Amino acid sequence: MRRIRRPKLQVHPIAFAVLFGFLFTERLDLICALISAVSIHEAGHLLAAWILKIRVEKIEFGLLGARIGIVGLQSYRDEGLLAAAGPAASFLCAALTFPFSAVGFFSQISALSLILGILNLLPIQTFDGGRIADCLLSAKIGAASAALILRWVSFGFLMLLWLFSVYLLLRAGSGISWLGFSASLLSRFFEQNKSTF
Repeated sequence: MRRIRRPKLQVHPIAFAVLFGFLFTERLDLICALISAVSIHEAGHLLAAWILKIRVEKIEFGLLGARIGIVGLQSYRDEGLLAAAGPAASFLCAALTFPFSAVGFFSQISALSLILGILNLLPIQTFDGGRIADCLLSAKIGAASAALILRWVSFGFLMLLWLFSVYLLLRAGSGISWLGFSASLLSRFFEQNKSTF
């Protein structure tokens, strides 16, 4: 009988620091709802990997969420399906918890799952939508051209996210978490694309 290898679980120390910081800036019930929504999203990816028989090598929790390290991905189709499974799980969770939205916690999970699903479908390089767009474009025009197009599209969407977070902060006086999140995404984008910008 073949032995199933368990994936390695890695948690970056900075993720603990950010979570600790959220405890002072956000409500505890909101943090629990966010952790639940993210867990359901990642479970969608893991279920798809299991169905597609893709080996998961590691699950990594970092500053900007969770990432699943996979081995043996062979086709754009499989990668696209794997990427789409997370947002699909988020939308399913939002739909299933919406009828119970009179209960505050379920309302938060429903709203956060919906936001997480929509956000992850944006065509940004490190998001699920970016992976899906990369698979579709690479299959049609080649990997190099797809990477160039996706880099500029990612930059545009990241700037829109950052401007939206600045607007929230100035207009509503809240949203410091969004500002930190969007600034972190922009920083990581520029770090990954130093040669282009």
